[in-house]
Amino acid sequence: MLSPQVLERACAGAPDPERARTALSRIIEDPGARDVIARDDVLPVAVRLLGFSTAAGDFLAAHPAEACALADVSTRSRAQLDGELAEDAGRLGVRDGLRRFRRRGMLRVAARDLSGAPFEDVVGELSAIAEACTGAAALDAAPDVAVIALGKLGGRELNYASDVDVVFVHDGSGAERQDAAERASAAFVRLLSEPTAEGIALRVDPALRPGGRAGALSRSLEAMRTYYESHAATWERQALIKARPVAGRADLGEAFIGAVAPIVFPDELEPRTIDEVREVKVRLEEYVRARGKSGTEVKRGWGGIRDVEFAVQLLQIVHGRRDEDLREPNTLAALAALAEHGYVAEEDAAALADAYRFLRTLEHRLQMVRDLQTHELPLDAGARTTLARSLGLDDAAALAAAYERRTSLVRGLHERLFYRPLLESFAGRSAPRPGVDRDATLELLAGLGFAAPGAAYEVLARLVDPATRLGKVLANVFPVIAPALALSADPDAALVRLERVAAAAGPRVADALANDPGAARRLAHVVAASSFATDLLAADPDRVLALEADRPPEDVQAALVQVAARYAARELAPKDTGLALAGVADRVVAEALADASPDLPFAVIGLGKLGAQELNFASDLDVVFVYEGEGAGAFRQATAIGERTLSGIRDAGWEPDADLRPEGRSGPLAKSLAAYLEYWERYAQTWEFQSLTRVRFVAGDEMLGRRFCAFAHDVAFAEYLPVDRVGEIRRMRERIERERVRPPEAARFHFKLGYGSLADVQFAVELSLMRFGGRHPEIRTSRTLEAIERLAERRLIEDGAALALGEAFIYLSDVKNALEVDRRVHAEAIPGSPEDQLALARRLGYEEYPRQTFLEDYRRITRRARRAMERVFYEEG
Repeated sequence: MLSPQVLERACAGAPDPERARTALSRIIEDPGARDVIARDDVLPVAVRLLGFSTAAGDFLAAHPAEACALADVSTRSRAQLDGELAEDAGRLGVRDGLRRFRRRGMLRVAARDLSGAPFEDVVGELSAIAEACTGAAALDAAPDVAVIALGKLGGRELNYASDVDVVFVHDGSGAERQDAAERASAAFVRLLSEPTAEGIALRVDPALRPGGRAGALSRSLEAMRTYYESHAATWERQALIKARPVAGRADLGEAFIGAVAPIVFPDELEPRTIDEVREVKVRLEEYVRARGKSGTEVKRGWGGIRDVEFAVQLLQIVHGRRDEDLREPNTLAALAALAEHGYVAEEDAAALADAYRFLRTLEHRLQMVRDLQTHELPLDAGARTTLARSLGLDDAAALAAAYERRTSLVRGLHERLFYRPLLESFAGRSAPRPGVDRDATLELLAGLGFAAPGAAYEVLARLVDPATRLGKVLANVFPVIAPALALSADPDAALVRLERVAAAAGPRVADALANDPGAARRLAHVVAASSFATDLLAADPDRVLALEADRPPEDVQAALVQVAARYAARELAPKDTGLALAGVADRVVAEALADASPDLPFAVIGLGKLGAQELNFASDLDVVFVYEGEGAGAFRQATAIGERTLSGIRDAGWEPDADLRPEGRSGPLAKSLAAYLEYWERYAQTWEFQSLTRVRFVAGDEMLGRRFCAFAHDVAFAEYLPVDRVGEIRRMRERIERERVRPPEAARFHFKLGYGSLADVQFAVELSLMRFGGRHPEIRTSRTLEAIERLAERRLIEDGAALALGEAFIYLSDVKNALEVDRRVHAEAIPGSPEDQLALARRLGYEEYPRQTFLEDYRRITRRARRAMERVFYEEG
């Protein structure tokens, strides 16, 4: 008896009690449905299902007699499903019978799923239900055509609301046979996919066929073979990993699988194949990221389902050519085979499989609610709590923690799984694992971008030599090293540089890398990106210790390596790199001044990028020297201190530049504070006032330095900027671009002084500071981004201009650093050769169509920056 009290108690345990109560109140109006649901063994099942899935509630409200399906939700065999479908077709007709059968089957599986059925059991029956539907549809509409499943149906791992990806194959040739096969295939699609009052049976999608939606719906076996051999893209051949005949002509379907197997798993793997597989993955990630869904898209988001599937398929592509046991359409079965044959560590495979089951189950829950094809976590907290309860979790917070834990694990394993076969080749076993041999490894190295895979093989073998302590450590951390080397601008050079450092390294280095795999990853990134850092490490390998997390560097060279490593590993945000480099430079200046032994009040003042703490890797250090004292003796002392300081800076590997001092190179190296004040008042030119907007005390007598900066600000930020000075700043910017960028057409890609360049940003910001800084002292700062933010906050420049200038400053500074991090040589323009542009793009982190995408971004960002500069220059009062 379903009393209100019984219903209330039962519904309390539902994922959404109110949803359960509402659905039950509709369904139990029917006496037959009420009698079934009232059973003690059915009520808990019904409450769990109806308290989560509105689609199930709608189905049972429309067809209350189907409530009897909840009385037995156990797994059905394919023969049982075929018999059930035949009964429905005989009672309702084929079209509606297919739809009723599918909806009842989904209801039954969903009820079992919510009761804790194993994931493999759920996807197995979902796939079997779909196969039964395709079999019946083919028998009715296309008996002479082979229906080949791809995607999740091909892998027997279907979702509740998956598209069913298929291609059609027919035998024979000629226009008449082609036309008949296409008509049959189209009838098959309509029979399953056209909506009726009963909904649809399956969302059949034949778009993966040769030629896509514009291609013929069916092709002959020979035409299929020709297409996949000669015209198919890598992603199309990758899709065939999951190809499986499911309906229609079984003999023709098996012939198709046999024909394409050598194409999917060729004897020789083209090097470009692996990059193309990666590019598809990156393109998917970029699409999701652009929509702001990376953290909420279960399928294609960060650490999501696609990360698992792509990692597995990539390994299948590489190793399935020699090991037929790996040619398994099902993801979990393929992962198990990879582990069994030694291509994936068993513990990694187990962890990845567990995470995959969780993510797919979560995806099932999302689709189960309304029978819609969705992969996004809901934003509403209540909906997340209901979702969590359906998974047996307490609340939305518990779901978030479980999701983050699984996606982080998946992403970490995804990053390293592909590189494990390299380690297997160099682990020094007495008996290599089947399928892991030199030829396969050479192909893999070529696919990873090594131009000389044979030489790379030999270097890797030496690096992970188990006879040495460092070799054992490098073998252990290999999965975090390999991606940094392979994805670098020049993988071969990166590997050689790593060997240089390893050859010089001692026990302390081995211990550091063993204790902190992050240090190993930073080491790989820095040798991949930087010749100068490699030289510093090879000269003193103990500087590797500075790459450990939270370890302070022992000397300025180690500090510089640390910054370069964090930059190369993209741990240091582009906007923070200049500040980190300035920290090292400040230390260099302070040590050089201390070694100069000042014997009177003396301060080093930073201007330019040093003053703004926005250094690049090859920046000069713009400095001026101020002292306190009177007479020729004090002047000689200060000059000597300045000269010794400059010499000490050079000895530390940095280039000082004192030319911004009054009167430039012809002027005295050091001046007293009183002399500076007199000079500024009587002789300073506009560009000198402009330079004082970026003044900063760096080292020496702090009180003197602070006083200098305070006076400099008073001079730079006049209460009102004269009109003639504004005009002079504008003319100066035009003259610099006209006279210092040669030929003129090079200005478009001269990121320092050309069109939309760093100079455009700098002049716009400095002009604004000089224009408003006298009346608004709160905007005064030597740092460019900070100045832009302060100016925008006080509505002194337009928000659009501020965004464009800030974006350009960060992006172009990153471009400059990416060029200079290699050899610390000044870079002012984008390199002209396509090869160098590609290397730059890869160093900046571009993966998909890197050179083209980089150049498009560069043009867009610099165009906006130029327009923003012009608005600031000519439209502000």
